[in-house]
Amino acid sequence: MATATADFKEQLLAILAERERARSSLADFARYVLEVEPSHHHRVICDAIDALLNDEYDELIINTPPGSAKSTYTSWALPAYYVGRFPKNLVLTASYAIELAESWGRKVRNTVSDDKFRQLYEDVAISQDSKAAGRWELTAGGRYLAAGVGTGILGFRADMGIIDDPVSGFEEAQSMSRLKKLHGWYESDFVPRLKPNAKVVLICQRMSKNDLAGYLIERNRLDPTRRQRLLVMKMEAEEGDPLGRAPGERLWPEWFTPEMVRDAKRDDFKWRTLYQQEPPSDDGSWVAMNEIKIVQVIPDDLVFYILTDLALSVNTGDYSVHVVVGVDNNQNIYILDAWRDRCSADKTVDKHLELVGTYRPYESLIDDDNAAKVYVQLLARSARDRGTPVSCHMMPMRGQDKETRAASLRGWFKRGKMFMHEAPWNGWLVKELIQFPNATGSGVDDGVDALTLIGRRLATLAVKNIDPPKRAEPIKIKLPTLNELWELHDSKRTGSRKRI
Repeated sequence: MATATADFKEQLLAILAERERARSSLADFARYVLEVEPSHHHRVICDAIDALLNDEYDELIINTPPGSAKSTYTSWALPAYYVGRFPKNLVLTASYAIELAESWGRKVRNTVSDDKFRQLYEDVAISQDSKAAGRWELTAGGRYLAAGVGTGILGFRADMGIIDDPVSGFEEAQSMSRLKKLHGWYESDFVPRLKPNAKVVLICQRMSKNDLAGYLIERNRLDPTRRQRLLVMKMEAEEGDPLGRAPGERLWPEWFTPEMVRDAKRDDFKWRTLYQQEPPSDDGSWVAMNEIKIVQVIPDDLVFYILTDLALSVNTGDYSVHVVVGVDNNQNIYILDAWRDRCSADKTVDKHLELVGTYRPYESLIDDDNAAKVYVQLLARSARDRGTPVSCHMMPMRGQDKETRAASLRGWFKRGKMFMHEAPWNGWLVKELIQFPNATGSGVDDGVDALTLIGRRLATLAVKNIDPPKRAEPIKIKLPTLNELWELHDSKRTGSRKRI
């Protein structure tokens, strides 16, 4: 009996000790309440956050590679842990999309309502009349708000601000206009919502030199108004690693395999930026002159694309443009040919079909707008009359402005994966690239508009899995050609049916 009583007391003391640790350590809180086991890099992140909450600094920037489970501890565990410790305080969280921010808000809300949380903080409860996923209150007066980056934040003052992944993707981070809007949102909407002595956590993987992490680092360097700590975790360790790893040792080896690391290294620019947290320097220009590589030798076995940008007028205004590019198995893009003219749609179609006969492209790409719909009909009719198969892909524009549509193309230049065949047309196309997006007037960016099509297309294609078409024999594709679609259209008008 005495032994059983002693065992019970020992177990009870162990439970109480575990709960006490969970009240003062974010890593132990996550282990106890979320029932997750933090890996070494997670514990280092949690320790840095604990130091922030203990007022060792004001602002914590954490840069880690994608897929390292950082959000579990910063967007889920941290807000719940914080409101448990400070139930009268206000928490503001933000992510690139309001839906994502609210999904984390739902997890936090449910955690605060969980029995294991109540075992630690029995007096902390969510108010019954305010418990929406993205906006809820505590009975003690604390509040939680989830916001989308770029949206207004009114009527809310925060003691803790958490920004998790402020940019939706790598290609968006190559748009200077989008980054400037992000910086403006931070200064005009996020910062004014912070109370005096508020704490801030920004966690993200680096995406460009001028992303939000880079902006805050430079902002504080020029005018250090906040005590800032930078915690950088690279996929492969270097000297002075914050995790104590030997140089070359990979992050979280229980999860990231050697094969995953080798795959990440296929693109050196993305490897250095996303995984090593070392974005190359960026002078702020859209494309620098040294990033436009003029070459005389073109590799064999390229997959060809024709890129078309249409003008709405003849003889004046913008140009109609065709650009031919070839893509190799490593997703290097070679600009092989370019044509522009202020001319009729018929002449533009003739030049298009001439290029089809020369290069036999895998696809012709064109923006999906009203002018393109008319043009594609003219192209299909002429292709049918000449017996020339053409495969067109209409690229959705989604209401984006020119620079946003061009962001992925800029990424290819910045990564050193764009090459231009030396030719007389280099002059006008290089001039457009150097001056974009600041050139004014007509006919100043039509070639860039055409080139953006391949950047957007490759974002959705695994080019390495496409068999390059052979120059000696006609290209074979699974999809019906426009010529066949046009014949199908004619057959429906006459009442006959044709299978394609």
